[in-house]
Amino acid sequence: MNKQFSVWFGLLLTLFFVGWVPVHATVVKAFECDGLSETATTIVYVKCTARDHVQFPDRDGIFTQTRFEVLEVVKGQAGAEIVLVLPGGEWEGRHMTVPGMPQFLPGEETVLFLSEPDDFGSPWPLGLGQGCYGVQMNEGEGRQVFLMSGHTPLPSGVLT
Repeated sequence: MNKQFSVWFGLLLTLFFVGWVPVHATVVKAFECDGLSETATTIVYVKCTARDHVQFPDRDGIFTQTRFEVLEVVKGQAGAEIVLVLPGGEWEGRHMTVPGMPQFLPGEETVLFLSEPDDFGSPWPLGLGQGCYGVQMNEGEGRQVFLMSGHTPLPSGVLT
């Protein structure tokens, strides 16, 4: 019994000291749909063209760099391409996940409600996943906007 306790205690101490990584809390303001439109600096209808996981020498963590072709500017100004660099992703066998952070796949079309660029030049979706509405092509109905996996808020009065 004493030997088993020593093994478990030693394993826990090893995990505590070797496996310790800094953890930062994420607090995301809840947005209503109308608030997204008012607060967003830029609103764009885009198509994801590429997604790469990257690390930067001047920043801690793993990031996902996503490139979008701008199909239409709804509000603000944007060039032909927008690049988002957001925390999270995979790098050399390590994974970093940020709850609520949107994930994009090449070929997907999305309406993005974006903030001003951060200190590194990348805008962020407002409220993380709340600022992303997917777009699908439905036969006979054309393109339709949909909510992305429980993140995006409904417009006022939809449920009444």
